[in-house]
Amino acid sequence: MGITEWITLGFLAFSSWKDWKTKEISLVLTAAYGTAGIGISIWQKRNLLDFLIPLGIGLMLLAVSVWSRGEVGMGDAWFLLALGAMLTTDIFIKTVCGGMLLAAGAAGILLVICKKGRKTEIPLVPFLFAGYLGGILL
Repeated sequence: MGITEWITLGFLAFSSWKDWKTKEISLVLTAAYGTAGIGISIWQKRNLLDFLIPLGIGLMLLAVSVWSRGEVGMGDAWFLLALGAMLTTDIFIKTVCGGMLLAAGAAGILLVICKKGRKTEIPLVPFLFAGYLGGILL
């Protein structure tokens, strides 16, 4: 594992804990991670297209957050934009898809088994952390 993976693991672990406990994401830490991601990606001479796909996904989630008036957290969109700055497109997509599938499964369990309502909020970042771990371990 390289420095990028260790930085990402630390960022996701801390952010998961914070999101789980407080239902908040540190925008300062997210901005610092995203800035470091841009710097590392430039230093590694990452392809521009490799930036544009995660950027597009993050911007779409940001638009959904604005359109839904906060039903989808804006912090989650900024978080995905920062992840996209650091991770390559394939790892980013694995992380997001894995995290979203795990979050959907947890939401289904909350709805069906725990009898929670549709408005029940669940933190996304812990599921992204699990998706990232699954992607690098498998």
